[in-house]
Amino acid sequence: MRTVLWDLDGTVADTEKLHFQAWQTTLSGYGVTYTYERFLSEFGRRNGDFLPALLQVEPESNLVVEVARAKEANFRQLVRSHGLRPLRGVTAWLQRFHEAGVYQAISSSAPMANIAVMVDTLDIGDHFLALLAGAELPRSKPDPAIFLNSAAALGVAPQECLVVEDSIHGIVAARRAGMGSVAVGKLSGDPELAALRQEPEEPACAALASLEDLTWQTCNRLWESARR
Repeated sequence: MRTVLWDLDGTVADTEKLHFQAWQTTLSGYGVTYTYERFLSEFGRRNGDFLPALLQVEPESNLVVEVARAKEANFRQLVRSHGLRPLRGVTAWLQRFHEAGVYQAISSSAPMANIAVMVDTLDIGDHFLALLAGAELPRSKPDPAIFLNSAAALGVAPQECLVVEDSIHGIVAARRAGMGSVAVGKLSGDPELAALRQEPEEPACAALASLEDLTWQTCNRLWESARR
């Protein structure tokens, strides 16, 4: 059964500003100044991967867990108060896949509480058969676990899955899982992605400025590339 696995932050909705605001608000309470430049360099990584160095504590410190929980709670409050809007082309393709009988799931590195709030705020929950969170997995993207777990949850083979992503780590994870992928947004013009797409004998990756540029022809080509 053909399946689409959706990343969430930056792919379905632009949450960058809300995440940055949540980090600034949270970290200021601990006396930490957090710049936008540093935020961009760390955005998309799991909290536990960069907070120890930022807070200057050991990875096992309770402070890491405390700050991460506070930040995510602040983020969810911002989502509820500010709302979210789907990025261009997302709503149309969610509906097209749904009408065509394509399985769909959210496959995000975010905590499940964040995923639930965002999906509810966007009012897109009925399109998905499953919501999967990678925040508690031993390794984050580019490890393929979140995508392989998603395929298993839906009872489909990895080569039946097409991943929609906005990060290079997500695209690499999709390839390691044996899945075709669509790179959207700013990532589509990334030189690292361009080099990755030239690698031979890998499931194909399409690079699009937005999902408004996606076509069924492209989807079919990507699904077929993973079956070879």
